[in-house]
Amino acid sequence: MMKYFYFFFLLFIFSTAYTQDQKLHDEARTLERQFKTEEAILVYQEILRKEPSDQQVLLRITELYCMLGNEFEQEEKKIQHFQLAASFADKLWNIDSATADAHYAKALIIGRMIAFSTVREKAMMTKKLKDEVDKALQIQPSHVKAMYTLAKWNDEVSSLNPAARAALKVFFGGLPPASVDEAIKLYQSVRKLSPTFILNNYDLALALKKTGKSDQAIEILNAQMKYPVKSREDQHFKNKSRELLSSLQ
Repeated sequence: MMKYFYFFFLLFIFSTAYTQDQKLHDEARTLERQFKTEEAILVYQEILRKEPSDQQVLLRITELYCMLGNEFEQEEKKIQHFQLAASFADKLWNIDSATADAHYAKALIIGRMIAFSTVREKAMMTKKLKDEVDKALQIQPSHVKAMYTLAKWNDEVSSLNPAARAALKVFFGGLPPASVDEAIKLYQSVRKLSPTFILNNYDLALALKKTGKSDQAIEILNAQMKYPVKSREDQHFKNKSRELLSSLQ
């Protein structure tokens, strides 16, 4: 009888701990939907105090600090938040560097820091970002955010001015091929996997506009207006989507 009592006691303890952790996860997601990003981070950090190796939470804090950094105009504030993001990305990497999330997180940090680097560093980091995203997609071909990051890489690299391209050629002999058509193809693949990914849809619409396919961009943006927002970043890009739609009509 004591043996069964002990078993049910342990089951009760584990069940209670799981329920408490789930409540914290739910609270953090609710705060994100309320655009209280800073408060959400504090709750996620509370989860990490109990479970330091929670890889999903480490990744989400990395993303949220990157989002916060993008909101600042001052370079110092941006860098400060991106460095905080990098510290959590490093923790994720140290737990298991063989995951798609770990490589995606590295690529995310590189993408944020590249703007504050020298020309030579920019060239190196542009290549490194592509390498990290490629590794993430080798591990998990349907990793939505890694696929989006590769689409964005193609979009931005294909739009580089001649001086930037010349610098890349000097330092690295150029970069792997990149094109806006490949970017659109990847954005569209992401949209199939995650139709309500607001940032992806906005960038897809911009790329379609750039290639003279405004009708397709309008269709995507009209659909975008119906999607719920789950974070402050979502709201920002939904607003930008509304502005872009207005300019196309």
